[in-house]
Amino acid sequence: MTLRVVLAVVLAAALCTAAVPAVHDARRANAETAGSTAADSVRDAVRALTSSTPAPVGAPAATRVVRLALPRRGTATAGAALFVGTAPGPPGASDTQTTDLLAVRVAGRIRVVRLPVDLRVQTNGTVEPDGTGIRVTHRAALRLRYVRYRGRPTVVATAGDGADLYTRGRDHRGT
Repeated sequence: MTLRVVLAVVLAAALCTAAVPAVHDARRANAETAGSTAADSVRDAVRALTSSTPAPVGAPAATRVVRLALPRRGTATAGAALFVGTAPGPPGASDTQTTDLLAVRVAGRIRVVRLPVDLRVQTNGTVEPDGTGIRVTHRAALRLRYVRYRGRPTVVATAGDGADLYTRGRDHRGT
């Protein structure tokens, strides 16, 4: 009888040990899917805006509001973060004066999505310098406007509650 119990415990431990990598892979895959969906939503909104004519700053402009939902880290999902307008990570993950990027970070891996137009972040009525972006780690709404900024077509993003201002190398929590 005791031998059966010991064998049952050993077998259960072996099965759990064998399942752990699959659970971690599934957690990461869930977060990657949610991050990709969020990035695609922003990219699609930006593409839709660029089919119109950019308005002068301050004038009524084509606008889209994108509501994003990323999973919080938990037993079923790894944590994910979406970076809009700039990204942490590899030196190649940078924008130009006429294009920009989104990045999804899950479990230390970064996936970059290029945007066909420059994107700038606006806070308190001020357009921030290039290299400043928005970080979303759970739920947030982004307001995107298509304007002509400094003579170039630009999407200006304003973050709602749930998003942080992000500059490569610095965090601005609570913004």
